[in-house]
Amino acid sequence: MSNQSIPLEPEAQDQNTTGEEISAEAANLSNVTVGKVTAELVRMSNSAANQISATEVELRNSAAAQVQADVVTANNAAIAMARGQSLDLSQTFLGAAQVEKASLESSRAAALYTQVAELHDSQAAVLVAKEVHGGPIRTAVLLAGRVEGPVETMVDTPRAMLAGLSAGIGVGLVLFLFQLLLGRRK
Repeated sequence: MSNQSIPLEPEAQDQNTTGEEISAEAANLSNVTVGKVTAELVRMSNSAANQISATEVELRNSAAAQVQADVVTANNAAIAMARGQSLDLSQTFLGAAQVEKASLESSRAAALYTQVAELHDSQAAVLVAKEVHGGPIRTAVLLAGRVEGPVETMVDTPRAMLAGLSAGIGVGLVLFLFQLLLGRRK
């Protein structure tokens, strides 16, 4: 992240609007609430947006319902849904995300689907990834091809497979018993 100043179009600077749509080359938003933001670069501070579509998004002390961007960086923020290539979160809450690479530092995620996940002192309720690095990683359900680092899980890949197999057998037995009972009544 760079702190250099980027020239902005007048309509994209510090608008105290609610529910409006902003389209610009670059949007630097502070202390605003907007409906939709479409830009190459979106920087938000102490702001909220319903929908963001950009190449790069930076959130500081902000919230967004939907973010579609190649690169998402958030510090002390909340994101309901994110899609893109790279996700870098610090002290942020994430509802759900589908990204190629995710990095979480002291953050929480409800559901994270990624190729490579790097979590440090973070929690994810459901984590699905090809590779997971870092630690300590706290998760309820972990489905990963390769894990490097200390992980605290309630359900990991082998346990999830065992739970699925057990549930399948249980449902099969119940259906078999119902078939036997209903077959005898006829």
